[in-house]
Amino acid sequence: MASAGKSVGLLGGSYDPVHNGHLAIARSFVESGYISNLRVLLTPESPHKSSRKPADYDLRLKMLEAAFDGEDQISVSDLERRLQPPYYTVQTLRYLTEKEPGINFFLCIGEDSLLNFRTWHMWKELLTYCDLLVAARPSFETENLDAEITRKVHYVEHAPVAISSTQVRNRVKEGRDISKLVPPRVAQIITEHKLYTG
Repeated sequence: MASAGKSVGLLGGSYDPVHNGHLAIARSFVESGYISNLRVLLTPESPHKSSRKPADYDLRLKMLEAAFDGEDQISVSDLERRLQPPYYTVQTLRYLTEKEPGINFFLCIGEDSLLNFRTWHMWKELLTYCDLLVAARPSFETENLDAEITRKVHYVEHAPVAISSTQVRNRVKEGRDISKLVPPRVAQIITEHKLYTG
């Protein structure tokens, strides 16, 4: 494990919107013992999700900050909007390791992302900047992964919460209740700004 006080987890995403599943996985990473704190990075636009325009960045950021308010070891960062598009993770890690050379970074991902890791932009360079914290051991055999990947992987105990941002957006569009899917303040922001209704 990393030295205490010098290990930081990075959990990126478009969070459109943030939901209780995101909170659960973030807490699992923090409780893993590998990291001293977690930065939740809001990307302006995912390079892999270009078919639908996301909600306004500042509103997604506002929802994230509301969702993680009071979580001492978790902070929300808008770093990626200050970088140049397309917003590839490798660019973010390259920037952070240059700016904060004393930090040992861990990229926090789900098991589905581990399965597809070879499709990530410049994944080999990305692994030179960080190790991977993976929430829950995947059901597939890890022999199917490149040795370059497996030696950088650390598994974290996590009970997945079956919620997706797509599910939340669809429920809002259909006028259905989302109170069990998102934190109360997030639901309030969605209602106030009439998000996902169109």
